[in-house]
Amino acid sequence: MRFPKIAAAALGAAVLAVPVMAAIKAMTLSELMDITTDTALVRIVDKTTFHSDWPAAGVVWTKLTVQGESLRTGAPVKTDVFFLGSHDPKDEYGTSEMPTLQDTRVGADAVVFWTHDPDSPGQMNRVGGLAGVYRVEQGFGEPVVIGKGEGFAFPDNIKVTDARALVLKAH
Repeated sequence: MRFPKIAAAALGAAVLAVPVMAAIKAMTLSELMDITTDTALVRIVDKTTFHSDWPAAGVVWTKLTVQGESLRTGAPVKTDVFFLGSHDPKDEYGTSEMPTLQDTRVGADAVVFWTHDPDSPGQMNRVGGLAGVYRVEQGFGEPVVIGKGEGFAFPDNIKVTDARALVLKAH
């Protein structure tokens, strides 16, 4: 009787020890620059969600209306960008790869990477998930991009002026 319990516990421990791959992909600056249409320093001026059947039935998208300046060209930016998932509890639809709530608050400044997707409904400017939005905060009297760790475009906190220079160099 005792052996089956020990065997079951050992089997359970072995299953838990099997490595699992994470769904979130960190993307370096050069990787993001290769797959995105634009990168901008923006202020998030509005945030809404909507239900859609693209790319699958019953998904929820978040639309961020942003205004700012392209870090690639210096041109003014006023556009809508979209990511799959919602932070609104009533939508009951989140994804592990969507940008964080703190990074996407109305009134917040951010560096946003997006891809113009002509195959999507309305030809959306889609944000590259968690790796596509970087919150900007004031630090020591100047704006700082908040880094996201090893493997991301901005792994460490970095001055906006330095982030702009890195984007221009990678462009």
